[in-house]
Amino acid sequence: MSSTRNISRIDQSVADNLKDIERSFGMDSGIVTDFIVFVTKKLKTDLFGYTRFTLSEFCKESGRNKQYLCETHPIFKNSGTKVPEFFGHKFESMFDFVLFRMIKENIIFSKDYSYNDSGQVIHLKNFPILKDIKLNIDRNSNGVKVYEIRVSDQLLDGFMKRYYTIESNGYKLVGKGRGGDGRKRLFIFLYKTKHILGSQNTAVTRFSVDYLAQLADIDVKENKLRKLSIKRVLDAMKKNGQISFSYTFVQGDVTKKNQENYWVEIDFSEVMNNKELLEPRGDNSFFKNLINDLKSSFERKYANLNIRDEKDSFQRWLTNSASDLDEKIQIVQSSHYKAYGKSMTSAKAMDFVMIGGLFE
Repeated sequence: MSSTRNISRIDQSVADNLKDIERSFGMDSGIVTDFIVFVTKKLKTDLFGYTRFTLSEFCKESGRNKQYLCETHPIFKNSGTKVPEFFGHKFESMFDFVLFRMIKENIIFSKDYSYNDSGQVIHLKNFPILKDIKLNIDRNSNGVKVYEIRVSDQLLDGFMKRYYTIESNGYKLVGKGRGGDGRKRLFIFLYKTKHILGSQNTAVTRFSVDYLAQLADIDVKENKLRKLSIKRVLDAMKKNGQISFSYTFVQGDVTKKNQENYWVEIDFSEVMNNKELLEPRGDNSFFKNLINDLKSSFERKYANLNIRDEKDSFQRWLTNSASDLDEKIQIVQSSHYKAYGKSMTSAKAMDFVMIGGLFE
């Protein structure tokens, strides 16, 4: 396995409800999932501002075909559906219209999703993704379109406190070719499973072939062929996915009612025994301390602040790097020292606030 790792995070509430993305966004669900993985990774360096990126950058990270994403979305072809337009820009291409949908629509969970946040049980019924988009044309790069987006409060909160880590090089590679969206979904599921098993001090679990086939969008009716398709997908995960595991097929107990014919037993012992850490030690502590201290600072100074047409004044303050810059620099330095035991210069902390790039 390659030693070069490219680490991303994905919100647990999203990873635990992958099929709900498909139910909510239909044919656009693969791009939506890719975008969540992409933008969550970008937050590590864009926390204090709008996340800026180009379509080429998104395609490089996700493995998507740029030409396909520039085509007119099928909903506007021969249907009479009106193209949404804001400030002179038509959200007509595959990518632009999916961005537009992520501002207007949420992931609707098929059942309430609950998690514990510092002793308080939080219930989520849906998951908004984006709250703002800006489009700019870079005059210095032959008119390349630059997207600037601000993520939802829920996605930002998930990035800080409620996430699984995944290897995004592997995520991109397993998605190449036909059926890639299903393989990516299974890839996220495997990393999620590895995370949960690690927290339970175990390394082995099993799933029915039918369940894994449903996750991976394998629509094969005959049991033997469905089992063969799962074998091919799991072998591709091991080869391209930057994830170490072994697996065996186990016969179901035919004496039990509603028992599945075949199960897959998955073993992560190799990676557990090596105590492989996906993120550098201290990253979780750094970002958690950072956001908590920033929120405390904001609430202390601006508890009664109301900004017109702004639902989240804290994130507006956070993305305005010029506001209370000295205090933000001090909080970055303090959080860095608590997490890593190393001092950070004021100049480096200011760079992180102003331009990001600290963890590149």
